[in-house]
Amino acid sequence: MSSFYWENSKRDEIVGLLKELGYGKSEAFYRVAQAISETLPNENKEKKRLDGFLVGRERLREEITKEISATKQKKLF
Repeated sequence: MSSFYWENSKRDEIVGLLKELGYGKSEAFYRVAQAISETLPNENKEKKRLDGFLVGRERLREEITKEISATKQKKLF
């Protein structure tokens, strides 16, 4: 499902899914994605998607952190 989101530029959905599942801030998650990418041939479509995803992981983490903070603030008020 997340591959579908990535392929179709559904960034908000990716952020929401990673936040909901708790993987968005997990270094282990990104390491597993990197390991999978390294095992795939260069011309593989899934490898290209994973590599694109991994290039933007810091920005994704920032967005997830921002969204978590906003959710916490809403709960306070």
